[in-house]
Amino acid sequence: MRILPVPICIAILIVAASFLGSATQDPAVKPASLFDVPMKRVEHLKLQQVLVATIAQKNFAGAMQVVQKMTQLEPNEPAGWYNLACLQAVKGDVQPGLESLTNAVRLGFRDVRQLETDVDLKSLRSDAAFEEILKSAKEPFKALETPAVFKPGVIENGVAFVTEQNTRWDASRLSLLTSFEAPAVTKSAAHIVGTSAPEVAVNAWINEGTSAGHYGDLYDNRDRDHSNLNLAKFPLLTHVEYSPEASKAGADWGMRIGQAFEMPTFGNSSTAEVNSPFWRSNPRMLMHEDLLMKLAYNQFVNNQMYCYPEHNDYDSQHGDVYPANTPFWVISQGSSGSDQPFLEAIALTMAAFQPEVKRALIEKRMLMPVVQMLLRRSQRSVQSDDDYFSGKAHPVVFQGSELNPLRMVRMAHDLTLATIPALVRLKVIEEDLGVPGKDYFHPGSAERFFDTPVAIARIYRSTAFQRRMVVDAGDSFELNGQPLTFRWAVLQGNASRVHIRPLTDNASRAEVIVEWQERFPVSGAPGMQTNRIDVGVFAINRTAISLPAFVSTFTLANEKRTYNADRLIQSVDYGDSEVSRRYVDPFIDIPKSWRDDYRYGPDKILLGWTRTAPDQDPQAFSADGRLIFRKDEQQKAVEFRDIQYEAVAAGNQLVMLRAFEKSEAQSPMPLSPKQP
Repeated sequence: MRILPVPICIAILIVAASFLGSATQDPAVKPASLFDVPMKRVEHLKLQQVLVATIAQKNFAGAMQVVQKMTQLEPNEPAGWYNLACLQAVKGDVQPGLESLTNAVRLGFRDVRQLETDVDLKSLRSDAAFEEILKSAKEPFKALETPAVFKPGVIENGVAFVTEQNTRWDASRLSLLTSFEAPAVTKSAAHIVGTSAPEVAVNAWINEGTSAGHYGDLYDNRDRDHSNLNLAKFPLLTHVEYSPEASKAGADWGMRIGQAFEMPTFGNSSTAEVNSPFWRSNPRMLMHEDLLMKLAYNQFVNNQMYCYPEHNDYDSQHGDVYPANTPFWVISQGSSGSDQPFLEAIALTMAAFQPEVKRALIEKRMLMPVVQMLLRRSQRSVQSDDDYFSGKAHPVVFQGSELNPLRMVRMAHDLTLATIPALVRLKVIEEDLGVPGKDYFHPGSAERFFDTPVAIARIYRSTAFQRRMVVDAGDSFELNGQPLTFRWAVLQGNASRVHIRPLTDNASRAEVIVEWQERFPVSGAPGMQTNRIDVGVFAINRTAISLPAFVSTFTLANEKRTYNADRLIQSVDYGDSEVSRRYVDPFIDIPKSWRDDYRYGPDKILLGWTRTAPDQDPQAFSADGRLIFRKDEQQKAVEFRDIQYEAVAAGNQLVMLRAFEKSEAQSPMPLSPKQP
């Protein structure tokens, strides 16, 4: 079956769910609010990936549920209706299939060749109504509705007001984009109000014309003034306010992915998910989905960045529970209000840039990467290049005591067009990945966590002693066309167990081998434990060292592993009384209760493993992950059962992983998934 794509090229990793719904509704339904579009679009893209997975599994009933949900969620999108028509046609439901196909064409589907050749539509083509559908598809598409008149908003009295009239959907950025007319230039001696050394310095530079000030900068508070920047210190900084319809849709609250501005924007939200089994800080809300991290990257390289408290994600009770290190945001140590010193430092830094430097950074979409570099390079404990190449400069959570705002603004002011650092861009060229059901037992192919050009993350699920990746930084951007060299550094983890081998003369490509590491202490943070290994990739031009891009590998704290002298897995105890109680994000790992003991032949070739689970007889598995169902008189395995792993409800726990014998999915006919 061909899966009709949503018209945007973004790879998505998705935690699958079950959906129920009906397709008997009017497809031309106007959304309740423009501000509801981002989350619906994201959910539609998730469903797209669930559909691919269910078709690959030949799960016809599951696929039907997914496409029905797609048509409910976004009834004006042709993708869901086309896929529904294909499923109905395959099932032999000709009349419903024709109705769904009519909806798809009426809503904009215009691929006539696909209509004529798609094998899944075979049962519909003999009906006379199909010729009318084909005829309609050959006509130019006319939108069902006249879009609302878009007009940039006017900034008045330092306030930028977000409304449906100055906001539009930008499919290329998968985001709402709010626009404002450029504010009037205001002459005032009070650009920055305050008596601290950095405040006095920045105000003086603005008055003498060597710093840009806050002309065209936006401040966006996203906790409804719970932890607001002291705007009295920054009288010429424009702050964002939201219309009632925007607030009703949550556009002004928490971590809003899919809400962006055409002006440089910084902000904060002292909010978190609390009193829930899924408790987490704002940044950790996004980290389990590749799509959401791509959207976070998109904001970052479009001159937008926010500050969020870590709340309980980085403390002595649970340790460091962040599965990845990224530069997309500033995470502050503490809870509400801990973001305030960082907000002020960022505000001062954005005002301190020389005018021509700031213009270039905004135009090249490098403003926030450079602000991040300055924040890290100016910390009190970072006194040398060697310090900057170490974990001292690049923690996942920043300490307010490390801030040095005066040094930060001086570095910003000293920056010239010739000394702007490069922007590292990474991509994975090749890597070792475990086989689900053999090398690990999480459902699906789940070692790839997310991939963005400045942050890559992997979950170490495989029982192999090491994971290998080849990562390339050859697409890095250098504003002035200077040649680049690259430095790869272990920022967190046992450096003796991370092996980095440059593969090019300038080290733009490298092989990174990470050996399995148990939970270990965080350097410089007494009592803090972590399971994350971070590698930083720095670009160096003639005058500057860049913000690093990150390659993070996250091992699972709730597994007790033993390797033998040959570095072969000997046992994994998932139910160890002590280790299994350690916190692991429920979006990342599903608890298991069994222990696997591995068997090898004399040539060190894996023969299989024996699984011991509470209240069950031991089970023997073959090396390829099949359950050994029967042995002959010589104890040779002669009959096997395929096993699938699913999450199920388990008493006082949210879910527990269970192993089941795999059954054949019921389908009217074999389905063949086709990636677009």
